[in-house]
Amino acid sequence: MRSFEEFIETRWAYAALALIVLVLSLPGLLRMPVLDRDEGRFAEASSEMLETGDFVVIRYHDDLRNKKPVGIHWMQAATMGVLSSAQARDIAVIRLPSLLGAMLAAMATLWAGTSLFTRRAAFIGAAVLASCLLLTTEAHIGKTDAAQCGLLTLGIGALARMRQGDGKAMGVLFWFCLAWGVLLKGPIAPMVAGFIIVGLLLWERHDGKWNAEWAKPLLYWPGISLFVIMTVPWFIAVQVSTQGAFMKTAIEVDLAPKLVSAAEGHKGLPGMHLAGLPILFWPGTLLLVPGLMLAMSNLLGMRKGDSSRKVGSSLPWGTREAGAWRFLACWVVPSWIVFELAPTKLFHYVLPLYPAFALMAGAAMDRWLDTDQWDKGRWISLALFVFVAGLFGAIASPQVLAMIRADAANDFGPELAERVRFTWDQAWAATGVGIWVTLLIGAAALATAYAVWKKLPMLMLGGMMASALVVGVGYRAVVLPNQSWVLSSEAALSALKELCALPEGTAAWAKSGCAGQVVDGQALKAPKKIRSIAFAEPSFVFALGNRIDLPPVSNPEIPPVEQDNRPAWLINAGEKEGREALDKLVQEAAASDRCIRFARRYATNYSNGDPSILVAAVLEPAGCPSSGEEPPDLRPGDDDDPAAKELEN
Repeated sequence: MRSFEEFIETRWAYAALALIVLVLSLPGLLRMPVLDRDEGRFAEASSEMLETGDFVVIRYHDDLRNKKPVGIHWMQAATMGVLSSAQARDIAVIRLPSLLGAMLAAMATLWAGTSLFTRRAAFIGAAVLASCLLLTTEAHIGKTDAAQCGLLTLGIGALARMRQGDGKAMGVLFWFCLAWGVLLKGPIAPMVAGFIIVGLLLWERHDGKWNAEWAKPLLYWPGISLFVIMTVPWFIAVQVSTQGAFMKTAIEVDLAPKLVSAAEGHKGLPGMHLAGLPILFWPGTLLLVPGLMLAMSNLLGMRKGDSSRKVGSSLPWGTREAGAWRFLACWVVPSWIVFELAPTKLFHYVLPLYPAFALMAGAAMDRWLDTDQWDKGRWISLALFVFVAGLFGAIASPQVLAMIRADAANDFGPELAERVRFTWDQAWAATGVGIWVTLLIGAAALATAYAVWKKLPMLMLGGMMASALVVGVGYRAVVLPNQSWVLSSEAALSALKELCALPEGTAAWAKSGCAGQVVDGQALKAPKKIRSIAFAEPSFVFALGNRIDLPPVSNPEIPPVEQDNRPAWLINAGEKEGREALDKLVQEAAASDRCIRFARRYATNYSNGDPSILVAAVLEPAGCPSSGEEPPDLRPGDDDDPAAKELEN
């Protein structure tokens, strides 16, 4: 315990927190495929930004994407430009801003917490945040939430430091972080920070006087000027470039519908975020209930009046700790109410509030260590912790996964269900994963429960980190990436690869192993592009970039051989539109005496839950061998295409 106390007083404590996030998130960053639909859209828009050199207007597959501000696209384009390229379509590089944002969130929680509670409470809270499921999941998804959480937590930390007397520099830092928050996700950062500031000013007003001295650095003109310089020019530029369409679309199409109804089907009753908290905060769930109970007891006991003591209160109003609990309450309560009442709900919306919960949890454990009284909320938290661990262990088991696959296979109808289920089961069995993930989750959870029962704090913290590690690595590196039956875009790419029909000039073609193959004495040429019908998942669009067409009608036209001697299609025959297009393509191929080859994959599209029958089709330059016709000359190659050369080398 003494070595732990000494370590957390050093700067290496910050490095340890960043390392926790890195270890838990890196498997997902490297192994998880591009996720639909938000990550695919963000990744493709950022790639197009780098390809076109237009860093003002946001586009997705040649259409304007006037929904979210530009901040995350700048960050993702920067990491691509420095470490890779837009043509490489390297999702791990695009996810780096999210990983760095999650690391920053953990470190900023320690920094903010040290101005509210003891160093030990702040570090434990930061470690809880660094290991929690929601943060480490957002850390490997290439969108806005983890980056926003990191910068907003740093800005809120500046507010906490102002409360302790730090001056103008904290005001500048706050406005800098708030500017990035606006550029990342619009009004969310100002809302959360504004509730803290206004809530504290109102709560701490006494005898008609405002206790606003601590907030004066917010009025320091360089900070406000920096905020304006960072945000206003881009908003003006994008308004001019889109002829006013950006703000109109962002408000009328994206923001306003979320406030009045469940936009894009993301609905949920009030209380949904609270119900998800024990799962998404796990393994910090073990300290969540004690933290909440400690917060409520201190907040309800405080009364205004003499700063030195309170009758019937265990925590005097004017103490540093009392101010800390008021700060956390203003951080959590008003924003949480807004998120719960909003008709549109996604679990990650409340991520900016998780650092406050983590600091409550850290303060509760710090109180346990000081008093050796582990009574408040220990057994409730332990029950929740074990329940969630059991849930994760059960879902990862071969038996439950088989049941889930069988249920999804039934959606393909009685004629296909058995074949689809058998195919999926064989693919899972080939991974050789078995039951070891479930066993490791159980072992880590039991060790942690034993530590709680015996009141062994270091073993308990170690058990929590081990539990997070087993679940994080087990799911992100092993279980989820091998669920090929729900990875529809991966299935589509696999079918195209089987036919050597991935489009030229793409990273997918360069990695397919088809480049350089010889057919009839000539090098095999890749299709110019893929025409995708009834299947437009953003992850698929991202993989192929500008080499994919999404025709608005299901009437496939075969281009002349001179234009594209091996035209290719990806058709979702699970949709009526796709079946009609496939029938017409076969008819057109027969009429043109062209040989058509197919590859088929079955997948459940997890974005909408629909069964997908993904058919890759490629037309060879002539009729099939049985026709007896000589194949025509292949079209001239594009071997001097710079993008293709770069990728194939």
